[in-house]
Amino acid sequence: MAKTTFTRQELYDLVWSKPVTHIAKDYSFSDNGIRKICKKYNIPLPNSGYWSKLKFNKKVVKTKLPKQDDNPQISLEKTNPQLYAGDNPLSKLAIRKNEILQAKGLNLIVPDQLSNPHHLIKSTKEYYKQVEIARKKGGWGHDVDSSKALSISVANNLYPRAFRFMDTLLKLLEKRGHKIESNKYSTKVIIKGQSYSIRLMEKSRRIKRKSQYSWETFDLEPTGNLCLKIEDTYPNKEWSDGKTKKLEDRLVDILAWLEIKGENDEEQAIATAIWNKKYEEEKQREKELQILKDEELAKFEGLFQSATRFHNAQYLRNFIQEFENYAIKSNSLTSEKQEWIQWAKEKADWYDPFIEKEVKLLSDIDRDTLKPNKRRYW
Repeated sequence: MAKTTFTRQELYDLVWSKPVTHIAKDYSFSDNGIRKICKKYNIPLPNSGYWSKLKFNKKVVKTKLPKQDDNPQISLEKTNPQLYAGDNPLSKLAIRKNEILQAKGLNLIVPDQLSNPHHLIKSTKEYYKQVEIARKKGGWGHDVDSSKALSISVANNLYPRAFRFMDTLLKLLEKRGHKIESNKYSTKVIIKGQSYSIRLMEKSRRIKRKSQYSWETFDLEPTGNLCLKIEDTYPNKEWSDGKTKKLEDRLVDILAWLEIKGENDEEQAIATAIWNKKYEEEKQREKELQILKDEELAKFEGLFQSATRFHNAQYLRNFIQEFENYAIKSNSLTSEKQEWIQWAKEKADWYDPFIEKEVKLLSDIDRDTLKPNKRRYW
């Protein structure tokens, strides 16, 4: 049995012993896959023309293996031939396919006859039966309850095959721990909490119609080929009958893709939720900080206004005192002036932030702005 696990030195010796294309055949790898592995582990490869020069005994240069501290074990284990050709054997998709193929208790073969059908297959068959009865009576079947019918759009002659395929797929999905939900609008697969709409349909091709008009018109002609579509992804994902492979042969590919899609989307959903939570927390912190800033500024403005009022109140008192002193000195202190002085001192006390004497006529005046307070109306 060929060795499948290598150290860097051993893999280096291997790729310099024969062309990568030959090694790829030995280990069921693509040559590009081996090149990627060598690049990953910093293992140099012979350059273009190396093997040709060696064949004709021309001088060649062998690049030394760069030193590095770690000594990883590198696997070149053969892959299952049922996996898609061209898949990197170390890719997540290829590993999942291999895991599904090795899993016990999974029926990966679509049977020739439908037996013990899934309850959604039963309800879907009943739905189409009732639609056919309604149409024979001259109706369209629009009033038939489709809430438990699977999303299947194929010609009548393809129903048996479509039911057998969907029955196998549904049972596989549930065996793997996933859920199926179906209503009158769509059929959904629930994987890791992520929902995907699936629809089984018959592919059509456009046929140009003869027309008397200047523009082209087309008809859709059924092909008899089945296609499974995942409709709520971008871009849409689908698997169809091919020249060498029927849709029934793609169950492993479908299941592996859906599972990895669900896991990736779950990780993305978790990452998005974490990001949103951090974003909302940061917004809340910024909001709370802004409130503190606004409060601090408001307090400072209040301090400044109080200081200004105090300064202005003192300014008023100085003026009043100077007025009174001048009146006394000039022997002009009349009763009217004395009355005014008392009035002015009262207003200084009303304005002074330390006193704020109540003055009835100024009760609706804001001391900071010296403007009327906004009135409330009830």
